[in-house]
Amino acid sequence: MTAITKASDWTREQIETIKQTVAKGANDAQLALFLQTCRSRNLDPFTRQVFYTPQGIIVSIDGFRAIAERTGCYAPGPTRYEYDENKALVAAYVTVRKLVAGTWFDVEESAFYEEYRGSSPIWKSKPRVMLAKCAESRALRRSFSSELSGVYSAEELDQAQRDERPVEVTVLPAVDAGRDYSIAAEAIRNATDLDALKTVATMIQGAKSRMTADEVASLKAAYAARKSELS
Repeated sequence: MTAITKASDWTREQIETIKQTVAKGANDAQLALFLQTCRSRNLDPFTRQVFYTPQGIIVSIDGFRAIAERTGCYAPGPTRYEYDENKALVAAYVTVRKLVAGTWFDVEESAFYEEYRGSSPIWKSKPRVMLAKCAESRALRRSFSSELSGVYSAEELDQAQRDERPVEVTVLPAVDAGRDYSIAAEAIRNATDLDALKTVATMIQGAKSRMTADEVASLKAAYAARKSELS
């Protein structure tokens, strides 16, 4: 399938596929937030650039690279590894190249095995690959902070042992009690057109029972103001 960048582009069948695969287990509000995240970050769930989990929405290393590439200022750099005297893996170092005012700069980040290692089979069979992904996500986040702000490594969310998930990042936390208001408010601010704003309305409707009356009223006011701005 080709990349899908607008929520309105999804057919009912495609949304059902998303629910059964990369957003499995999401309720209506969480699914609405996931679709809005895909749209706002221009990520394609059908190419496995982004996933929903109960702990949050995570982005694969391919999604990270796609976001960086769209800036027109990114180029991949070398990867190197450090070993101890027993030839055991110690760390991975990944360089990302960024173009600034016509000059290329190298940004290197590290990931240490003791800090990131998981106990899943993929960590045991491909420790260098996994550790390099951790270092690369750190380098990309550091190099393109505006595009990747609010993105954290999956290890910080205790996701490292999920074999079926990539080892990278979370874009936004999943909707749950205590977070609904702030997530909805941010989604309203980030809405770029009326279609996106409608998606946020669905998310708010599904989360209303977990918010106070004042929070709901505040969101309604913010929604109306943003709708006026986009009209």
